Amino acid sequence: MKKAILIGSGILSVVLLILPLLWCCGLWYYQPVSLLPTLLFLAAVVLWWRKKGRVSLHLILWLMVIVNIITYQCIPGPTPERWQKPWAQASQFEQNGDTLTIHNIRDFRYRTEEDSEANYRTETYDLSSLCGVDFASCHWDGMTAICHTMFSFNFTDGRRVVVSAETRLPEGVEQGAIPGLYKKYGIVYLFGTEEDIFGLRTNIRHEDLYVFPLKIKQEGARKLLQHYIDLARHAEATHQDYNTISDNCSTGIVSGFRELVPTMARKYDFLPLHNGSIADLLIEYGAVQTSPGETPEQIRTRCYVGYDLPMDDYSAALRRKISK
Repeated sequence: MKKAILIGSGILSVVLLILPLLWCCGLWYYQPVSLLPTLLFLAAVVLWWRKKGRVSLHLILWLMVIVNIITYQCIPGPTPERWQKPWAQASQFEQNGDTLTIHNIRDFRYRTEEDSEANYRTETYDLSSLCGVDFASCHWDGMTAICHTMFSFNFTDGRRVVVSAETRLPEGVEQGAIPGLYKKYGIVYLFGTEEDIFGLRTNIRHEDLYVFPLKIKQEGARKLLQHYIDLARHAEATHQDYNTISDNCSTGIVSGFRELVPTMARKYDFLPLHNGSIADLLIEYGAVQTSPGETPEQIRTRCYVGYDLPMDDYSAALRRKISK
């Protein structure tokens, strides 16, 4: 019995090591600088073995994993000479009481996804006129489990500003899920117009966009907007890196949900791993504006935006569609 337990524990130890060791292999490939601490560690192991004799292989491997985790934490986020055009400019903010000025609000106009006219705007908002918030989820290629998440903040004068956390790619780099685990990309909180951020998805990419008007008081809306301003400032100041699992395009967005649903169960903090269900969660907890007797499926149908909205009347056309 004791022998069987030892064998079983040995097999379990090997199985548990597989993923960390694969992660280490990726780190060595995508961040070659991490090879130096690994080689120094292995050299120290050889010296120890020559002086002290036998060393546990499992212990060596686990210690090597720990060395690589520490190395990974010490690698700074990317700071390329140039970011790709869609993410070249990060927003800047000036706040004085109820007055908020946002510089570099993205307002691109697209002929195709690759061919666009780069425009940036500076807008000043009276935060006392913030009158509503919409949650947007965008799906592509028929996928329901995965989506891109955004918020649109509405003001009484008709202006709207969208917040979208996005992968920030250096010039000449393509995005991939595996490289995204190894600090190859940055993350940026884009503040932009609906014509740009939403229009790119509905009119150019023909992705499936849903826009859900939220039940939220002005105080909560202001806290939510401030939360994303703080995240945007932090990401820019620290050169925050994107991570496919822990710091992706939904983790920051979901982090603001406590303002919407303070009673939300802690298990939903893992939603960014299955972000296609975020809208269902907001509906379940009563955070979405609904009509009496509306089912979740009817809400989703009503909040579906569709394709090819008129660009000269985009926001108004979008609200006409989702208010039917």
